[in-house]
Amino acid sequence: MVYALLILSLAALYGFQRNDVRNFRRFREIEDSSVRRRQFLRWAAKACAMFLGVPVAGLAILGRLDALWSFPREFWEVGMEMPQFDTGGAMTGAAIGAVIGGAILGAFIAISRGKPVRQPKGLDIAPMLPRNRAELLHLVPLVVNAGISEEIFFRIYLPLLLMLAGADGWIAFGASALIFGVLHRYQGWLGVLMTAALGGVFTMLYLGSGGLLLPVLFHVLINANALLFRPAVQWRFSRRAD
Repeated sequence: MVYALLILSLAALYGFQRNDVRNFRRFREIEDSSVRRRQFLRWAAKACAMFLGVPVAGLAILGRLDALWSFPREFWEVGMEMPQFDTGGAMTGAAIGAVIGGAILGAFIAISRGKPVRQPKGLDIAPMLPRNRAELLHLVPLVVNAGISEEIFFRIYLPLLLMLAGADGWIAFGASALIFGVLHRYQGWLGVLMTAALGGVFTMLYLGSGGLLLPVLFHVLINANALLFRPAVQWRFSRRAD
């Protein structure tokens, strides 16, 4: 059963990724804001079905739904070798402060240059950036869902399946982080490298804290910084400057 679930889950992930790349190519050409907003909501719904629906169904079949709220015993050995992280207020506050500070700083840099900061070569997220307040609000479900459901899939479900199939713990978590990066191929090669590296950071936070709170928090805040906070702050200060 484990092998069948692993094959089906990877096949579903492959199909989702291919469809994501095709949709993003078409999305680049869309100018109508109402169409863009509907696409944001469709992406959020499909991602929820993939990254939350598949793990919940798979864990239920395995009789391991408890892995969603209890640190799986299979992860104990790897977790003991990681730096330990406190889920208390200090780290949470530092994370929120860093993201908000980064949003404000990035907005000021863009305003001082008189134009948006140019994206590095190999990174393409510009089509995702909201163009007005309505688009920004329609991006919220996508941002929140990604931070929660992708962490469940790549930090719990996929590593657990790989380990139950016989993979070493480090290989299971490393492979999950790499696949997480490849999933973002639509962002360009630099996007793949950056998200794979972030996948490693989220894995470290999960294993080091023994729960999903920190990786979910960081994941949501990083996405929100790029797609919500910085555009909103830039609009706000741009209007004041005018």
